[in-house]
Amino acid sequence: MNNKINSYMDHVWDGFYTGQTRLSRFPIIVYAPTDALYDIVYTGTPAKKQKYTLFSQDNTLSMVIRIAYPGAESR
Repeated sequence: MNNKINSYMDHVWDGFYTGQTRLSRFPIIVYAPTDALYDIVYTGTPAKKQKYTLFSQDNTLSMVIRIAYPGAESR
């Protein structure tokens, strides 16, 4: 499965630029069976500090989220 998600639009719109007055939020619905694993791939640089929340009626559900952070590797 491959989902492309978009952030909500910002509160301030100055012509072609947003004012960035709030944190970005990306609401999605996921299937979280036992041992669920999701890889998140960003088109840009991922934020260093992120928060994920799983809302469910079943408190025993959990999932693993993997994010590939680009490295500044020299060759």
